[in-house]
Amino acid sequence: MENRQTILTCLIVILMALTRLSEGGYVAQCNRLTFDHYVHGYCLPNFNQSMEASNYQHRCPWPTFKDSYIILKHCVEQVGTSTGCVEPSLKDDIFLEVHQMFFSLCSRVEDPAFAVLMLLILPCVITILLLPLLCVHITTTTGI
Repeated sequence: MENRQTILTCLIVILMALTRLSEGGYVAQCNRLTFDHYVHGYCLPNFNQSMEASNYQHRCPWPTFKDSYIILKHCVEQVGTSTGCVEPSLKDDIFLEVHQMFFSLCSRVEDPAFAVLMLLILPCVITILLLPLLCVHITTTTGI
C-alpha cells in the first residue's frame, strides 16, 4: 500500500512537471506556495509514514530507509522543477528539517571495529619495519 502511494505521488508530480513543460517550458518565477503545498502535502507525508515504522528516536535509521529518502529527494526535485523553485536553499531547508527530525542520531562518530582498525594500521607498521631491512639488503648486495 505504501509503495503504491509513493508511486502514485511521484506520477502526479511528474505529470505536473510535464504539464508545466508543455505549457511554456521553464517557469521563470518560483511559486513558493505551490512548492510548499505539494512538498508538505505529497512528498513529506509518504516519507513520514515510512519513517514512523522505524525506531528513529533510539537509533539511526539510515541504511534501512535509504530508498524512502531517495524517493523523497526525487519527489522534492520534481516539485521544485514543476513550480519553478529550483534554487537549492528551498530544498536544503526541507532536508535540514528531515535530518533534524529523523536522522539526528546518525551523526554520532564511533570508532571502527578492532579488526578494521588493525587492517588500516598493519600495512603502515609492516612497511615501516621492513623498509630498513630492504635498505640494508640493497646496500649489502650492491656493495655500496
